[in-house]
Amino acid sequence: MLTTNVMIIINLFAGITIPANIDKAKIDDVDNVITGPHYPTHLLQNIIPVDSSTEYTMWTQQQECLAYNPLLGYIQFVCRNFAVGNNLDVWQSDNIFSIFVSDENVCSVGARYPNSIASDDGSGNGPHISFPYLITGAWGGMGAQYESGGWFSSFWDDPVGVGPGNVNTHKNIGKQLPNGNILFIGVTGTYDLLYRVWTPALDSFIGGGTLATGPSYYWGFDINAGTAYVFYYDDNLNVYYKTSTDGINWSGQQTYNMVWPQPFTNNVLYWCQMAVTDAGNPILVFDFINGDDADYPYEGKVYVSIASGQPCIEVGDTTSGAENFYPTVATGGNYVVVLFGETRSGSGQYTLWDVYYNYSADNGATWHTPINLTSGITDHNNCLWQIAKRVDPAGNGQFFFVFGCAISDPLLDLWWNVNWGNPILSRWYVGRNPIVGIAENKTETPKKLTLNIVPNPSQNHLVIKFETNHNPPRSVADQLPNSKLKIYDATGRLVKQFNHLTNYQSNYVLWYGDDDSGRPLPAGVYFVKLESEGLKQVEKVILLR
Repeated sequence: MLTTNVMIIINLFAGITIPANIDKAKIDDVDNVITGPHYPTHLLQNIIPVDSSTEYTMWTQQQECLAYNPLLGYIQFVCRNFAVGNNLDVWQSDNIFSIFVSDENVCSVGARYPNSIASDDGSGNGPHISFPYLITGAWGGMGAQYESGGWFSSFWDDPVGVGPGNVNTHKNIGKQLPNGNILFIGVTGTYDLLYRVWTPALDSFIGGGTLATGPSYYWGFDINAGTAYVFYYDDNLNVYYKTSTDGINWSGQQTYNMVWPQPFTNNVLYWCQMAVTDAGNPILVFDFINGDDADYPYEGKVYVSIASGQPCIEVGDTTSGAENFYPTVATGGNYVVVLFGETRSGSGQYTLWDVYYNYSADNGATWHTPINLTSGITDHNNCLWQIAKRVDPAGNGQFFFVFGCAISDPLLDLWWNVNWGNPILSRWYVGRNPIVGIAENKTETPKKLTLNIVPNPSQNHLVIKFETNHNPPRSVADQLPNSKLKIYDATGRLVKQFNHLTNYQSNYVLWYGDDDSGRPLPAGVYFVKLESEGLKQVEKVILLR
């Protein structure tokens, strides 16, 4: 039997000195727990529980509660803590789930369906979350919040109203522009589409206005390859989009010629989303349900459209192929991944769903056979699934997803209860999964080292994680014998050295900002250097005191 030592560090940030530029008010109610490494407690490998609240926390894939930053290798999930009225919870991890930080109640302004923004401008600004919020008990404004201490710091600034006031907004989706600013798209009760651009610190409004007047039904929003796309449609299912590179100057309205499939006699467009490939091409995904089917779960089919005027491609055909539902889409490299659900058993509020994915390795031109991600789960309904819009195409070669289950009765369908039932306690799971075929001939690639250091900047500790691109999940120390980890100050003086890394039973060490004699080092810039078998990797870190 494999025995694993798990280190749990609780309230690391208690009692520290907070820099003048950080507002303490934002961390008064924060409960942060860091575990390193964190091993999955779910019965499936690489699927871990991240939050327990109610089903209202994350009920629509259009809000994009899960986000991944492939440049940083960090993932963020945000949901509503319904047990504590009006509050939001945020969970963050790296791309191999070796550590996570869970911040509860970071927002208390009547926030509702939240959106995660895996942002960072290189100066410690970000990540962000965005949300619509209530005004006098009804849909109202556009709000946002950012983590001024940087990823994993738990230092969240106060919420900011980023919209034009009380405009009956029920969606607020934010993303980071190439220039570092944050672009928010809001949807009003009359289905006007609004845009607002703010600086990364959410301290200066840059510009905004109305992108499209209602009824303009939101299809999706993404920024990749330097361009922002916003897609929407009208009552006659005409699909339109606009583009921008800075969030301020937008193209004129352009028509997207959707060649609709006709799988049923009475077709109803149900859920839709879109993502932009690294090459700058939008991929649209949607499901059609059978409008003549009166019993939930309805008959449904999942499709992608990879270009205006081209026939759509069915990507959700599984063994039954009858009840494909609720698709979400991610892109990265040449890969497109679509996540969707199919019923395993049951009906109505006791429907048991399985979560499937299908992928394309050529930007959506050809697709493979759908693969079941949850077939080994026997006691959860696996409902309200999402995929992070960016995949991790290099190294780990994986995508990230989230799904929920009912705590009181794990066979209850959360989606059904959200729309027709009463609130019940629910639990959220985040998972990671390799994209099939992405790691072919991996053993022929040169071995390389990777350093991942969090939090950075740090108040009083650093988790220094070292890994290689070869043969996971064995410990990196086994793969990299005679490795050394050294820390230098800005003058090049060696101040700390970790020898014999093979003695560690995992691929991380903790550094508390001390030198080899145990004395605390002053605030400043330091450099972490990993050496092994002729390879080396150096990363800059910042200590805050």
